[in-house]
Amino acid sequence: MSEPLPVARALSIVLDAAPVLPFEDVAMDESAGRYLQEEVRADHDYPDFDKSRMDGFAVVAAGLKDALRPLRILQEIPAGMDPAALKSVTPGTASRIMTGAPIPPGADAVLMVEETEPVPGEAEAIRPKSAVQPGDNLARRGADIRKGEVLLRPGEFIGPGEIGVLASCGRTRVRVGRLPRLAILATGDELVEPDQTPGPGWIRNSNGPLLQALARRAGVPARYLGIAPDEEGPLRRMIEDGLGDDLLVLSGGVSMGVYDLVGKTLQAAGVEILFDKVAIKPGKPFTLGRRGRTLVFGCPGNPVSTYVIFQVFARPALRRLMGCPDPVQPPVRGVLKGPVRQRPGREGYVQSRTRWNGTTYEVEIIPSSGSADFVACARGNALAIVPASVTAMAPGDPIDIVLLDDHQER
Repeated sequence: MSEPLPVARALSIVLDAAPVLPFEDVAMDESAGRYLQEEVRADHDYPDFDKSRMDGFAVVAAGLKDALRPLRILQEIPAGMDPAALKSVTPGTASRIMTGAPIPPGADAVLMVEETEPVPGEAEAIRPKSAVQPGDNLARRGADIRKGEVLLRPGEFIGPGEIGVLASCGRTRVRVGRLPRLAILATGDELVEPDQTPGPGWIRNSNGPLLQALARRAGVPARYLGIAPDEEGPLRRMIEDGLGDDLLVLSGGVSMGVYDLVGKTLQAAGVEILFDKVAIKPGKPFTLGRRGRTLVFGCPGNPVSTYVIFQVFARPALRRLMGCPDPVQPPVRGVLKGPVRQRPGREGYVQSRTRWNGTTYEVEIIPSSGSADFVACARGNALAIVPASVTAMAPGDPIDIVLLDDHQER
């Protein structure tokens, strides 16, 4: 019987076994939530003309030494005006200009509207109330970005900001990592689907919907295969179906009982078992397998165990499959608000509610009756990590936490 692997070692094996999926070109609008797999460079200078940073008047700075001298208004320049239609500004003249509009020839500064006053009886003139320096309140061509400058690099996550960059560069198609195909299979004769009323000794299948929701939150489409009975033939057929995807996640049937058939059925299907136990609490009987390029996660049947295994191992594996160069989200340091106790020997991942108080994360441990306490998963937004050698931690002790994908919403 093999010894349970330390969490760090097991995670390393998971990531080594997870192949980066082939890249694909998708429309810009479809790239959000994916990982970029090419370099994106600026296709022109930003801005690509001298422009005003605010509403005001384009002026010659040297002509404003006498702040009382009126300036004759030549024209009004809105944003988007053709630079070829701009009149040259000379000392004693100014052009009314809007934010983002091109600077006319001769002007070297923008005088803010607030620093001017009307000239009585002269509708087309203003009087400056202060001087400006050359370059004030305008942006020179290329001040922000030069043509050819690298804006996005391979491996970067594409969020709303990155979509804005792609749009600014005219990149309506972009190369990204392919989304993994994930199959979910629940096992156990005691399970019925959520829309059914359990009979004596039966329970509703919560792990299937739980895993589907976790995959959806990770941005990955999931295919639910149903509930496999504790019979080798039907279980083998359903496993074979799931092995056609990039990642097959099973729940239940991975312990040492007579009806725990997942391990030997996987081996019969040609799946190489990379490990079958991890020194983690909850989730010790976690099995990792591989057939070809398909990863197989055999999760314990208890809901909290399945939840933790997905967050600690499957979530990084999905990021790696999608082409993320750093798929493991590093923990952050928090401070305990209450005590924690555990039996030593396994690294504990404890449901917690975490809040930022302005200087640190305050970590409140959520009471739980154990790995079957499915309600605990609905109360937390982080997993607090209790080292394997630790039996107790006190309020005020520092503790590492893994922030979950939805921690800000919960």
